[in-house]
Amino acid sequence: MLRALESSFPGIRDRVVDVLEASDLNAMLRALESSFPGIRDRVVDEAGTRRPYVNVFVNEELVMTPLGEVALMPGDVVHILPSVAGG
Repeated sequence: MLRALESSFPGIRDRVVDVLEASDLNAMLRALESSFPGIRDRVVDEAGTRRPYVNVFVNEELVMTPLGEVALMPGDVVHILPSVAGG
């Protein structure tokens, strides 16, 4: 999942969330929160909006819509990556 978070959340990289637990990306974050307290706050703000420095991909496609609008299907792979900037 997110290498930058692996030090704070050991085991998160290979975590599998059942689609029954996670019908959309917001539900997936809630499911992860039970095993990795604080992960949701690193990805979304208090209103549930994706933080501007975080990119979310489903099956290698960048998610640009609100996370609650992105349905997940069995076998989907989600990557959460920090934005890269600098020069």
